[in-house]
Amino acid sequence: MGKVVHLPSELVYLPLGEEAIPLLKRGFIPLLPAAASGLPWLLPPPAQAALQRISAADYYAHMHAEYGRLPDNLRSLISQEDFLRQAEGKRADIEAALVAQRKARAEEDSGKPEDWLLQRFFSDPYCPLAWHHGAGFGGIWLGIDPEQWPDAIFHPVSYQIQRAPRLPDSLYCDPPNHSPLAEQRLICAVTTVDKSVQVGNQRQGLLRLPPKALRVLLLGALISRRFEQNLLQFWRQDFRYQRIPLAQMQFSNRELGWEYQLRPLTSAEKP
Repeated sequence: MGKVVHLPSELVYLPLGEEAIPLLKRGFIPLLPAAASGLPWLLPPPAQAALQRISAADYYAHMHAEYGRLPDNLRSLISQEDFLRQAEGKRADIEAALVAQRKARAEEDSGKPEDWLLQRFFSDPYCPLAWHHGAGFGGIWLGIDPEQWPDAIFHPVSYQIQRAPRLPDSLYCDPPNHSPLAEQRLICAVTTVDKSVQVGNQRQGLLRLPPKALRVLLLGALISRRFEQNLLQFWRQDFRYQRIPLAQMQFSNRELGWEYQLRPLTSAEKP
């Protein structure tokens, strides 16, 4: 049996799958488009159903305003009643244009998810629910020390009944039933990230990870033999990571819970 590793409480953990090897070779972590992040509250709270409908009162208020904007010489040629009657045949198009205007104003007020990139980190490496994210128990977790990465700002997720009304604040909160995840998030404006990579149909940002910020790498309980061997080979060969310990997730029958045992690779034993 390997030595049980006691993980520092200040670390945050990034779940990754087999993409971790090429990413770490280049020294980056991925940033996901906020619009494709799968967050439970992706959009801020404006009532989308209300944006789809134009009431009769709103329609006529708009048309009265449009009539009032006509030049005096045109208003003298048509009464307001005739103006409304002639517009009735185009009412559907007018209402559709008003809906589009409302959507544009709401988006301008609250912000667009497409303008933001994010990554999700977890604070509790013993939480099975958190391990279901990313590659699950077949993946790995990077244990990162935020104090060793001053350029990255980690925000604890706020678990609350209502979402914040504007981006990016709305990306830092989730419903209360997600609180066991104890998440932290790193969020960047798309315009501030100058490197990216195409993954399938998705363009992901790349953020450089200082090797000194990586304190431990956790191997999931169900990691495949092939992934594990490829990872160990890479770890032995890359001088940036050789002394960073690896720990294997194991179920402890004594503690009736998860623990991490040092995976022999180097002489380093403490994260």
